[in-house]
Amino acid sequence: MKKIIYLLSFLCILLCSIACEETQPYYDDPVYYQSENVQTGADNQINDNTTITDDGSVWDTILVILIALTIAASVVYFFIALVPLKLWFQARLSRVKVSWFLLIKMKWQNIPQSKILYLLVKAQNAHLSLDPKQLCDHYLAGVDITVVVDTLIRAGNAKLKISVEEMAQQYLAKVDVTAIIHALIMAKNAKINVEVTDLAAYYLAGVNVIDLIKAKIVADNSGFSISLNDLKEHYLAGGNLEKTIEAYISAKKANLPDFEFKDIAAIDLSNLDVIESIKSAITPHVIETDGVRGIARDGVEVTMKVKVTIRSHIKNIIGGVSEETVLARVNEGLATQIGMSKSHNDVLQNPYEIADRVENSNLHESSAFEILSVDVSDLKVGNDVGANLKSVRAKAMAEEARAELILAEEKVQKAMASAFLDGNLSIKDYYDIKNKQADTQMRESFAKYDTTKNNNIQQQKEDEDSGIMSQDNNEVGNSEE
Repeated sequence: MKKIIYLLSFLCILLCSIACEETQPYYDDPVYYQSENVQTGADNQINDNTTITDDGSVWDTILVILIALTIAASVVYFFIALVPLKLWFQARLSRVKVSWFLLIKMKWQNIPQSKILYLLVKAQNAHLSLDPKQLCDHYLAGVDITVVVDTLIRAGNAKLKISVEEMAQQYLAKVDVTAIIHALIMAKNAKINVEVTDLAAYYLAGVNVIDLIKAKIVADNSGFSISLNDLKEHYLAGGNLEKTIEAYISAKKANLPDFEFKDIAAIDLSNLDVIESIKSAITPHVIETDGVRGIARDGVEVTMKVKVTIRSHIKNIIGGVSEETVLARVNEGLATQIGMSKSHNDVLQNPYEIADRVENSNLHESSAFEILSVDVSDLKVGNDVGANLKSVRAKAMAEEARAELILAEEKVQKAMASAFLDGNLSIKDYYDIKNKQADTQMRESFAKYDTTKNNNIQQQKEDEDSGIMSQDNNEVGNSEE
């Protein structure tokens, strides 16, 4: 195009130079007038008029040619260099109105005319009316107008009313307008009320808006709505939206009491497997004691085994005491209740009453588990600890009495020795005392022997009787066979 303009300019300059050379002799050379024969006044006047007329017609012709060439060059430059006539005509066929002045301005501002016209036609065919001047302004501002127009067309197809200015502003704010519109369309289809500015703010904060809307849709479809703000805060805190929503819905469907979404989110953020933690709260499990020993007030030992049904308590999963602590509390409660019973018979008659008292004693306070039931699985009666203690006490008292007797005998011996020395006790008296003591010991030994003999005879008779009964039973069994 530049070559054509340069060529036309060169032709104009060449014609001007030729015109100047042809007209110069008639006006500038004095010799020409001296060399001519002097004629009559009338003839000279006629010749002069003729010369002037011929020179004027040549100059006019050259001037007309120059003007024509200039106009032709301007027209060619206008329609070829400044106005893409073909593109403009195509736009007009698509009912897109763009003035030639705007096209020339776009050329001077280095705005791609073909790109602008193509986007205008594309938007018009999608029933979206755009202002070409606005597109030019946004292009100069650094907006990727192709992305903006495509996004607006998609929003228009979804019947979302969003202006070019709003989309351009979001794009200049480094917002992924494609993701924003995709999330907005998902929200509209799910009847979730959210604005473009809100989604843009979430995106700039680092939230994946598509995942956020998906989580919101899952929660709403389950019948347990969660606010977008709560979901956004959990996402920004580094939580797993998908797992947390799944655990929250499971807990709600299981009718677990006294919890909110923030409680489930806290479990997820504490590096625990939130799904497994909620499963333990939904499905109770049973732990069994090894056997708790307690002593009733009558001194009889009772051993009781129980099965404790527990489940996780959502609010206390983080920081609550463990399962072992709950079991230790149950063992302590059982031992206390057995010890408070008047006799072991009361325990044997009402073991479940003790279990109910333990269950209702709020042992799961500040623990990660809730006690659902305490059930007795085994009950045994042990030693009579009270009787054993009495026996031991009696033996101790007997030993104490024996010791006192030995001390007394020692005193007697000392008294007898003193009596011998003083002459108050004779040898005969001493031997009489010894004979009486020997006689007493002999009588005691005979008595013990008779008692032992009688016991042996009685045991032998019982053994014989039991042998006869077993033999009779065997004979009766054989006869029946």
